[in-house]
Amino acid sequence: MHVWLSSVLVTAGFFCATAIAVSSTNSSGFVASDGSLSFALNVPQDNGSDELYFSLVGDSSCSWLAFGMGSQKMKDSLTFMVYSDASGKNVTVSPRLVYDHSEPTYTNNVTITVLPGTKIDGNTTTLNAKCSNCRAWKGGSVDPTNTAANLIFATGPSGNLNTNSLTADIKRHASYGVFQMDLTKSVGAAGVPNITTSNSAGVKELKDQADHDVSAPLHACLMIIAFVGLMPLGVLILRVLNSPKWHGINQTLSFLLALIGAFLGLSVGTMYNRTKGFNTAHQIIGIIVIMMMIGQFVLGFMHHRMYKKTQAPTKLSPYHIWLGRVVIPAGIINGFLGFPLALVPKYDFALLALVLLLIIVLLPFAFWRYRRNIQKAKTVNSNSVTGYQSRPWENQTAQNDINLNQMNYPPHYGKQGYGR
Repeated sequence: MHVWLSSVLVTAGFFCATAIAVSSTNSSGFVASDGSLSFALNVPQDNGSDELYFSLVGDSSCSWLAFGMGSQKMKDSLTFMVYSDASGKNVTVSPRLVYDHSEPTYTNNVTITVLPGTKIDGNTTTLNAKCSNCRAWKGGSVDPTNTAANLIFATGPSGNLNTNSLTADIKRHASYGVFQMDLTKSVGAAGVPNITTSNSAGVKELKDQADHDVSAPLHACLMIIAFVGLMPLGVLILRVLNSPKWHGINQTLSFLLALIGAFLGLSVGTMYNRTKGFNTAHQIIGIIVIMMMIGQFVLGFMHHRMYKKTQAPTKLSPYHIWLGRVVIPAGIINGFLGFPLALVPKYDFALLALVLLLIIVLLPFAFWRYRRNIQKAKTVNSNSVTGYQSRPWENQTAQNDINLNQMNYPPHYGKQGYGR
């Protein structure tokens, strides 16, 4: 009984001390103009301290919330990312460093202690925390005497990460901004700051804007148009319409779109930790497919030029055809690897629907061509077996004799249209 009572008193004392600290702690506070995020910072006045206390409140519908210190740009800033933990009822806090305009990278040099009051409740995510060894880092620092310190903030797109991983992959921010804070107003007794009572003097928002991730969706769209749309269409143009000219135009367009899409994909790959090494299956297969596509395009161009001169099939034709038979399905399959890598696996179902539609459209043409080839083969075989020509008089070689002039048609055969 005595032990239980002592535990209760200690716990109550801790929460009372925390409550008193929250109410009496000096802090600077910031609220984003769009209301997506609120932030307060306390800098302990102890000169020997390397700690900071902060509070963050934001919309729980965002897949992540973040603020950064040390710069008005992402580069060289120390960023704290907050997202839902595995239970979905509390948060994971990941301290990360940013070395360029790309996804922040987790650092284990900063220690985070999550404090009471942290939770995900309905539409609101609340974080109260203390960080240790976070006043200086490679590329930046926090100066308590700075009256115009630059800080950054951002919110992720809608969704829930639901993970305890400190290195969790994230999507690009949906909104971001920059604000200035007078850090001298935040120096005081150590404790969790209260956002509603924090000092807003010297706090100024410099930027708050929505962000649209265009590169990744455009990469996906261009590749789908090229591999699911134009390249199969090029096969139909050549095999059904028998038009080498429009086949060449179509294949040139699909090649250019795929090339632009590839460069976009390479650019997007530099933005995220999971793709910076260019060692994922999607990236490796993609590079191989593009190299094969370049080879196929060059072979097709050379074959066309040689054919125009000779009017005869070339040795390059089979290689061009077989590369196409590999490139198209390989490019489509690689698309199914790309969406999970972009953290949007649900779009695999949309791609599957497009592929099934393509198969439904192509099957009748494939069947028609198959029947046509069989009919041609039967006709050729029939002529080769009988050796009989139904109208021998129509053969131009039969109208001339050796060393003689043009022979006349036999009686009645000279009448136009006879027997036809």
